[in-house]
Amino acid sequence: MGANVKILAHRGGMDRAPENTMTAFRQALADGADAFETDVRLTKDGQPILIHTGFDDDDIAPVTGSKASLRDLDWADLEKQRVLGSNEPIAHLDEMLAFVRETRLPCFIEPKQSDAELLEVVIGRIQRFDVLDKVGILTFYGHRASLIQAKRLAPTIETSVILINPFADFLKAATSIKANRVIIGWSPRFNHFRVHGFFFRAVSRKVEELKAEGIIVESGFIDNKRDVAWAIEHGIDGLWTDDVPKIRRYAQEVLT
Repeated sequence: MGANVKILAHRGGMDRAPENTMTAFRQALADGADAFETDVRLTKDGQPILIHTGFDDDDIAPVTGSKASLRDLDWADLEKQRVLGSNEPIAHLDEMLAFVRETRLPCFIEPKQSDAELLEVVIGRIQRFDVLDKVGILTFYGHRASLIQAKRLAPTIETSVILINPFADFLKAATSIKANRVIIGWSPRFNHFRVHGFFFRAVSRKVEELKAEGIIVESGFIDNKRDVAWAIEHGIDGLWTDDVPKIRRYAQEVLT
């Protein structure tokens, strides 16, 4: 990986600007992020909005402070909401796709509900904005049905699968769903892959197997220099973070 390590902005870089907002995506671009991630849900009237919730969870209070349920809100209702602690509005998927089309900054979308309609809407919008080469779909292996559906709707779209079990067969998991990327995922507070690797020495081998098959390997969430060094040592291609400049600085320090 060396000096080519990519730095990727989780929710647009939520330590740098309110999460999943157009301001966050513009900040990610200004910070030199190599890509950014965002979350998508459908409103009651079927509009795709960018908001983080639990999977199939309609609680938007952690993001907006509102006690209203997402399933009861139309886009006109969500337009009036603001991201907690800011004056930033909830973004619509179309705004973000127009931004990607203009800037060519790659984006990965995480569907946060199991409704098949969501992927149909998202893929349709990606195709309408002609950014299929810049926008991918990302989710946890437990929700891999979304990645399978995305490939069925758009065979050339890039899909990323998040693996959180260090004992898993990474290559088998990725190839079984034709994923283009694997993200080795952990809590911001504890990198359990590092502990597993210390005892079993298997992570580097699994990363090498993936890369030998042309599968890109990323990791996160990364918020400290120790995990940056660990990822680089294990040949990982990209680092997902909430603070792009900080992690890029750490990466540069590790590589020099």
